[in-house]
Amino acid sequence: MSADSARLTLRQDPATWRALTVFAGYRFFLAGVLFFVFYLKLPPEFLGSVDPRFYASVSQVYLLIALVLLVFTLKRWGYADTQIKLQLVIDIVALTMLIHASGGLQTGLGSLLLVVVVAGGALVPGRLAAFIAAIATLAILLEVSYSQISGDGATKYSQAGLLGATFFVTAWLAQWLSKKMQTSQSLAEERARDVANLAVLNQHIISRLQIGVMALDAHGQVTLFNESARHLLGIERSIPGFKLKQAVPVLAEQIWLWQHHSPQPFEAFQARPDLPLVRATATKLDSGETLVYIENTSAMAQQAQQLKLASLGRLTASIAHEIRNPLGAISHAGELLAEQQSHDVGMQKLTGIIQRHSQRVNSIIETILQMSRRKTVEPAAVVLATWLDRFISEFRELKGAAEQDVDLTIESPLAKVAMDPEQLHQVMWNLLENAWHYSDPDKASPRISVRLAKSEGEIVVDVTDNGPGVSIEVQEHLFEPFHSQRQGGTGLGLYLARELCQANGARLSFLPDELQSSRFRISFPGEWQEYLA
Repeated sequence: MSADSARLTLRQDPATWRALTVFAGYRFFLAGVLFFVFYLKLPPEFLGSVDPRFYASVSQVYLLIALVLLVFTLKRWGYADTQIKLQLVIDIVALTMLIHASGGLQTGLGSLLLVVVVAGGALVPGRLAAFIAAIATLAILLEVSYSQISGDGATKYSQAGLLGATFFVTAWLAQWLSKKMQTSQSLAEERARDVANLAVLNQHIISRLQIGVMALDAHGQVTLFNESARHLLGIERSIPGFKLKQAVPVLAEQIWLWQHHSPQPFEAFQARPDLPLVRATATKLDSGETLVYIENTSAMAQQAQQLKLASLGRLTASIAHEIRNPLGAISHAGELLAEQQSHDVGMQKLTGIIQRHSQRVNSIIETILQMSRRKTVEPAAVVLATWLDRFISEFRELKGAAEQDVDLTIESPLAKVAMDPEQLHQVMWNLLENAWHYSDPDKASPRISVRLAKSEGEIVVDVTDNGPGVSIEVQEHLFEPFHSQRQGGTGLGLYLARELCQANGARLSFLPDELQSSRFRISFPGEWQEYLA
């Protein structure tokens, strides 16, 4: 490091100012001790013994200067290098005069100059430290010379020379130790910065992970979690420090089973009906904490769904012909039998049963074939506000509904989602068809409410009707195939709607509310969204 760069560092380095402040505090304390010991006539008695008046004047001035320099240092006025050089020279001059007024080097006060030299070696760079040692040595030699000229006794040049040599050695040692300490401090600060940067980087990575991360202590208290974990588990708190059992009981139970070595502790679950299906895994850390990973199974479910639908397509394509041919024969035979036995009321009733159930079976086959013929998912950017407005106008027209019967609320007008438009149409039509069927026309409008909004980082579309709601028993089988309370229904509508949503990376769920109305929600996860607002 050059002299110029060293001086620039001294001017700007806060550590140098802190060290100088400590030394200024020491100077003020030393000046106070030298002054008050003399005025209170405390031991040692040799202080000021040769020239009391001169000692009193110098000690007073030195105490005042020490106070001023302490204030200057605390305020960090001026440049640090200038302050250091000025203060060290003042110390050497003042202490040399006090030593002379107390009887010279035989009093042992020369050791006070060693502290000044050590401070010079620690605070100033390079040759300046040797310069401070040279000034201290010169001051001692001048004091000895003046004492000899004034005729106070034996020559003390050997003692002065030995003390001067000690000054130079001390300055060099202080310089060497100071460099070692500065190197160690620089290394420690660099390591601390690296650790801090690494911690910030880790925090940034964890916070941006799509996988939820959560840390628990030995008592089941959450000590850390990222945003993904908060959204996937529906945690309302934004800071850790709560019991997992209170926030997500089902996950707390799974972790308890894992800790007690259950063979299959972790199963897919939903923290709330409107949240995605997730699966957790856990690992034990050396610190005793438990690290939990929460993974959204939507992507895996989407891939599995594609495979399942492809298999279903091959299966239905192979057996549809074999089923529909005998079914057609049965239906045709029932029609002929009904014509031949038109006079028999009992026979007409039986043939009517044959026709109705034949039509029901045919409807089921048509729905399954529709699923098997469905083209590969081709997602496209859909502006939901515009799309929903056109769709609901079409639905009103086909149902002959008034405008107030089907209400549309747009809370996120510029939201885009990625979904196959034809399959989105099929899903929404199924939901609105069910809502229209189960709604109550005698109640106040609207019979159906459609809402587009943002919720916890997702775009959601809610479809709600004013009907009697869905019973708890039916909710358990709501999305199962061939399960329907609707007269003539196949029980495949909601099942197919959920399958289509999963194939497109979305999520269809049923949300009961306090009014017991039926509310279905399509949720488009964040990784599939594009916000323009």
